[in-house]
Amino acid sequence: MKRLKRIASILLIGTAKGAMPSRTLAISVALLLANPAFATSFDLTAPRKDAPVRHADGSETFQLLPGECSDHEYFSAELQKKTSDCGRSRNRIEYYETSTSGAGDRRLYEWEIYIPEDFSYNANNARLTVGQFETGADMLYGFELNNDGYTFRAKECISAGDFGDWHSVSVRILYDSTPRKSLKDKTPGVFVVECDGEVIINTTGRPNLAEGGEIQFRYGLFGGMDILDTDNVSVSFRNVRISEW
Repeated sequence: MKRLKRIASILLIGTAKGAMPSRTLAISVALLLANPAFATSFDLTAPRKDAPVRHADGSETFQLLPGECSDHEYFSAELQKKTSDCGRSRNRIEYYETSTSGAGDRRLYEWEIYIPEDFSYNANNARLTVGQFETGADMLYGFELNNDGYTFRAKECISAGDFGDWHSVSVRILYDSTPRKSLKDKTPGVFVVECDGEVIINTTGRPNLAEGGEIQFRYGLFGGMDILDTDNVSVSFRNVRISEW
């Protein structure tokens, strides 16, 4: 049976009436994934109601603007000053899974991404993350975007010279926390990253998750608040899919 290759309709559950631009806008998104028996849902963190911008072709454009942040509380009210985006001078428009994956789960994450030719990001002391795998407290793995290109673990995925076109990205993972007895010991773990069909990372045979760890996939933009007015911090996503393999 052929896999379904499209995202189901986005379901807007609701927004807070009269929410200020600096508040978190949360919606629930239901996706029909590549395996029809496997589905997940996403919430959205964003500083304004019109983000991301949704287009008729199903793509979505994410753009960070100077000075914005989302006052999302990550752990507790006592720690919010340090752990919220605003408390850390961070800015994000990001979908995040409402469920998590753990040891033994097989996941294939796929998306297409468009980075405009005039993309620029010059915020101080804040890298720009565009797709990440988070433990709930910190990023475990992430794609970074800067003026030189789109990278994963310093490996080039999309060069700056290739901005202005759509590109495909996939991450295939068998989450595994089996301890290795020696450096030569192989475990069931699989972690393979492909960009436009070319493998740039393959760490198969190694544990890739802490024991008892849980992973949440996020996609969108996560960077700094002090963006220059002359910067264009914008990317578009389409055909975002998660499946079992």
